[in-house]
Amino acid sequence: MTDTPGAGSGGDPGGSLDPRVLARYQTYDEDARLWRPGLGDLVRLRTWDILDRYLPPGGRVLDVGGGPGAHAAYLAGRGDAVTLVDPVLRHVEQAAARARRGSAPFGTCLGEATHLAAPASSADGVLLMGPLYHLVDRADRLAALAEARRVLRPGGRLIAEVISRHGWILDATVKGLMGSEAVRADAERSAATGLSQDPATVEPGSFWAYFHRIDELTGELAEAGFADVCLVAVEGFAWLLGDLERRMSEPRAILEAVRMTEREPSMLGCSAHVVAIATRPPRPGGVQS
Repeated sequence: MTDTPGAGSGGDPGGSLDPRVLARYQTYDEDARLWRPGLGDLVRLRTWDILDRYLPPGGRVLDVGGGPGAHAAYLAGRGDAVTLVDPVLRHVEQAAARARRGSAPFGTCLGEATHLAAPASSADGVLLMGPLYHLVDRADRLAALAEARRVLRPGGRLIAEVISRHGWILDATVKGLMGSEAVRADAERSAATGLSQDPATVEPGSFWAYFHRIDELTGELAEAGFADVCLVAVEGFAWLLGDLERRMSEPRAILEAVRMTEREPSMLGCSAHVVAIATRPPRPGGVQS
């Protein structure tokens, strides 16, 4: 596959990325996030386990908002025909370099989750592993889900990730920050609005995102026309463990424990990230393509 600038039949690929999100990823090392000892290892290995179980191998996959390409490279390595789409040029360049030096190449494309350049019904799987929390307006999230549904073949699988509503409160507690009145007030505002920060005071390069309630996620998927929704906790309870890095040096036990509890509703609420697996319904009469 070749690298492309994003031209295609799905619409204009650029222009709608929130500048606050772009500012973040112009400087933040997103590529390093999934490889940090402890939490990075947990998120990466759990995500790949979920992909292996819920996304059949050997298909045509769009990794939308795929960043520097860690998941795209993994899927290509197991035999998928992958095209990564991301609105940040720096990420696309990093992903293209990863594809060139890897044993299993994949395509890269500069583009937006709300205006995909892929033809309708052309993908067996679509990953949205970042767009649903960086699109803070509900209308934009529904537009991204509509685009994912459009490019999926009937019966195709969506894998979409969100950040859970109370993730910041849990993170601040683990880090010992809740003794600060300012942090407590910010956590209360985040829990009430879902916004990672006060929109009037977002610092350049800081994390600007939307945090979902669990029922809100299922509601958005239903409104976008997806079926067979299954929710899975990514980190589950494990990211709250004080000795996570030590445990992840031999990860089998903790990964098995998280997998055993991944669909328990209480674990969805305490996980930093939740993945939704959903299907584009077959066409009337059961026709799949």
